[in-house]
Amino acid sequence: MPVDKRAFQTEARDRDPRRSRAILAIGVACLALALAPHAAAQPADWPHPSEIEAPPLTIETPEPRRVVLGNGLVAYLAEDLTLPLIEGVAYVDAPGLYDPEGMEGLAGFTANLLREGGAGGRTPGEIDATLEFLAAAVEASSGNVFATVAFSSLSDTIDEVLPIWRDVIVSPDFAPERIEIQRQRQLEAIRRVVDNPVQLAVRAWQERVSAGHPAGRFSSEASVTAITRDDLIDFHAAYFGPATTILALSGDFDTEEMVEQLEEAFGSWTAEVREPPELPPYDASPQARVFIASKELQQSIMIVGQPAMRAYQDPYTDFTVANEILGAGGFSSRLFTEIRTRRGLAYATGSQLSQGFEIPGLFLAYAITRSDATVPVLELLFGEFDRLREEGVTQEELDRAVTTLVNQAVFRDTSVAAVTQRTARVERLGMPEGYFARHLERMQNLTPDDVQRAAQEVIRPENLIVLILGDENAFGAQLEGMFGGQIEVERIEIE
Repeated sequence: MPVDKRAFQTEARDRDPRRSRAILAIGVACLALALAPHAAAQPADWPHPSEIEAPPLTIETPEPRRVVLGNGLVAYLAEDLTLPLIEGVAYVDAPGLYDPEGMEGLAGFTANLLREGGAGGRTPGEIDATLEFLAAAVEASSGNVFATVAFSSLSDTIDEVLPIWRDVIVSPDFAPERIEIQRQRQLEAIRRVVDNPVQLAVRAWQERVSAGHPAGRFSSEASVTAITRDDLIDFHAAYFGPATTILALSGDFDTEEMVEQLEEAFGSWTAEVREPPELPPYDASPQARVFIASKELQQSIMIVGQPAMRAYQDPYTDFTVANEILGAGGFSSRLFTEIRTRRGLAYATGSQLSQGFEIPGLFLAYAITRSDATVPVLELLFGEFDRLREEGVTQEELDRAVTTLVNQAVFRDTSVAAVTQRTARVERLGMPEGYFARHLERMQNLTPDDVQRAAQEVIRPENLIVLILGDENAFGAQLEGMFGGQIEVERIEIE
């Protein structure tokens, strides 16, 4: 993500002990004033806070301007003159789902080397030194949805930063010495997963719930070792071009002048990209299975879930609320209340619903508990699934969940940059116009029956994939008895 210079400046100021003491003194003075006897006095005709009426809160979001450059490259621009800063992000249709089998990690490897491997004839060291001198940043990354290349710059140095950003996107050099450095970083990251039981369990569960599809494959020592410089060059040539890229820029600039600068920087980019690879069909209804990965731990990590639906397609809105009530709502959720608060059986518990665009998102519930409580906690997870499906939710639970989720939506518009970048992402993902407004409107008109129907549609016992990472000696026999041969229990080795 772009570097926020203001955050660094604020942090530096706050480390000054004189400033800290001054702030403390002001705080103490304000507290004393607030507690003074005369401060408690209140005019008799003032209404009680609960009786105060205020007009509805309205939020006006900026409308980024959409422009199409001469080569077809789309850009969204929004002026924000608040501070002398400019931010930009390029969203490229080059996700990890496009990794060839046996080369898992290629998209991420390529994205990391866009910036780290030099670009446009500039060595990696030259780019590092220039950006540091200009107090600017350029970063690149890749995920399962798209690759991103972002920059941040002071407005008066944009003429020097924009060409670097352009070259990182368009003309990476993939310096051989940096390739080996990046390879060692990725190999070390893979090795560290083994030392993190939670990451290990999540990866193992996702490999099995999405088996047979690139979404269920992860980079390994073998796949990362197999990647060559020619593979990086080929992946970039295949998927980076004007037709697969959308830009989002916001900040202290004149829109017309910025359009001219973008034309000058990107206008000659004419790369022809390939058609995306044909992905295998995704099995949205896997057969229910239970996997045990035995590891000598003092606790068990369990994950239970299945494929759900694509983002913002039925019943996404309804089930988002169901998931909030079940386990995503933190301390007030059913899983937290029943398993941790009332019974004290879990260090952590909850549920999640991921957004899926190319493929269905995933629904899962999780719990981390002591080894001897593994099966009782698993039974409680299944019990809360059944209760949600069979008994539904109360109006009070529904109202609380909807209020929370609608209020959270305000944070989508925290800055002009956030709005501009989201607008670009929406087009890159092909989302229909007004999808989010319809999502919120639907959410605010839900009934308990709607939520229950969504739970019944999404949580399908015959498709649940269970993975338990822990010491099988503490719970294995109980687990076999719990399923009574109705669901296959399989022992697996994970590394």
